[in-house]
Amino acid sequence: MGEYCFETWRAGIIPMSAARDYENPFLDCRVEALFTPPEGTVGPDGCPVKPVRREAYWDGGRDFKLSFAPTVAGTWHYQVHAPADSGLEGITGTVEAVPYSGDLAIYQHGFLRVSDDHRYLTYADGTPFFWLGDTHWGFVAGEKWDWSNHPQMDSMFRGMVDRRKAQKYTVYQTNLRATMEDYVPKEDDDPQFVRRMFATHYWVDGKAGVMPDVAFFQNEVDQRMHYIADAGLVNANGFTWAGSIIGHEEAHRNMAHYFIARYGALPMVYNLAGEIAGYMPEQREAAIAGWRRFGKYLKAIDADGYHQLVTVHSTTRRPFEDYYYGEDWHDFVMNQAGHGDYSLEPAVFRDFFATHIGKPFVEAESMYEGCSTLEPNGTRKCTPEMMRRVAYLSIQSGGCGYTYGAQGIWDHVLEKPEKLPMSGFNQFGVTWYEAIDFPGAASLQYMRELYERWGFWRLHPAQEIIGPDTSRPGLWAVAARLPYTSASENRDVVLCYYYPEEAGSFVIRELIDGASYTAEWFDPRTGAYEHYQDFTPADGQWIAPDRKDYGDWVLVVHTNA
Repeated sequence: MGEYCFETWRAGIIPMSAARDYENPFLDCRVEALFTPPEGTVGPDGCPVKPVRREAYWDGGRDFKLSFAPTVAGTWHYQVHAPADSGLEGITGTVEAVPYSGDLAIYQHGFLRVSDDHRYLTYADGTPFFWLGDTHWGFVAGEKWDWSNHPQMDSMFRGMVDRRKAQKYTVYQTNLRATMEDYVPKEDDDPQFVRRMFATHYWVDGKAGVMPDVAFFQNEVDQRMHYIADAGLVNANGFTWAGSIIGHEEAHRNMAHYFIARYGALPMVYNLAGEIAGYMPEQREAAIAGWRRFGKYLKAIDADGYHQLVTVHSTTRRPFEDYYYGEDWHDFVMNQAGHGDYSLEPAVFRDFFATHIGKPFVEAESMYEGCSTLEPNGTRKCTPEMMRRVAYLSIQSGGCGYTYGAQGIWDHVLEKPEKLPMSGFNQFGVTWYEAIDFPGAASLQYMRELYERWGFWRLHPAQEIIGPDTSRPGLWAVAARLPYTSASENRDVVLCYYYPEEAGSFVIRELIDGASYTAEWFDPRTGAYEHYQDFTPADGQWIAPDRKDYGDWVLVVHTNA
């Protein structure tokens, strides 16, 4: 048995203590270890399992810690490399890795990868991964650990994580930003740096960018990061926002080292920054270039580690942003379609996918439930149906997941305001304790279950296989108002999403002639199925029904083989 015993894919801690003090242990005493896997082991791809290199993180005083998650069972050997005067150079040890014994998929199957065909995400063993995220930009700065004003939750933060776990979400989309209310200016602070940098309390007073505030991470960040991981959720964490990279690349690189050392053995996606190009035209190109350099640097840090996926949270544009396409360090698209849906048509998604192929696509910010929408002709309060329309549209068009958001949570509104509107997005004063109970969040659990049941990894956009039922003239013959449709390549499964503004009936073509099919209604609000009809296509065609009622519905057509 090794000195330490960890479960596969579950991070464990190996503590060490340096032999001397350093003025800046973070920069002056770089410690790392190479973990060598059991001899002769191979991974799911049949290739030998590679060693894992992990940097240790400074945890105050002379304390350093290695966070390590073994990727296969067996005895791992490690050797430490550090400055000669640290007393840590050459230390060796073993970790006995035993198979994970729990029921969380991320530890049963391993950290995320891109599928071989570059269309969706998988776990490390190749099992398809459906991205269902929830937006918590202020999970450290704004969400309380030991406080709640929700009647059924003792903790604001833990209660929300528990709720999303119960609703079968797979991703927690976060950012280490702080609100300006948390900032108390210091005499020697650079105001530009403070305003644009990550969170002011990342850093020890007077040493911004060169020494992390260990107490902040120990007391605030650690418990949140590990609570998310213990729930089996992947943390898609952003370091900061937009223009903060300009003029401060070294500080960002320092923090990347520290963050990956401290949390890089947890289930992670590295989202470099929110709104990554910003909205100031004079800074746009500098921000894009700076984050490109940072993304490459971050990827290099993890090159001998877990190869966690790297992406960016894009700014809002129509048509969608397309920076970093074709660049190897950028693994998949985390799109922002924005908070207005009047001009968000299927063609926007179709044109994007037609132009930019070869990377998975996740719609990661659009139509937060309860938000005050941004439309040229005035705002509306976003309903579950409005939110679901964009969610289903993005996946039916070729996406591999969706990130939900709720007004009052992403902007961590704790109490009802005295006056309205609160802001452009929150004109109705929505609070977190109202938002966590919104019905739209639960309905996306059913969406995930739908796509996993019918093999989302097999489905492709297939609008071309449906057309108006010309036997019914007038409105029913308007092709632009037909449901959003996806299908398997051999047409044994067809999914048609009816939004309330879409019409029917219509003809489904290219079905397997002579095969036995069943058509069922799927209710996005409840996840319930209702049998509609068994049929055999004539000449590969079948006339689909009108929408069941005015609400949104999914028509599921599948063979019975």
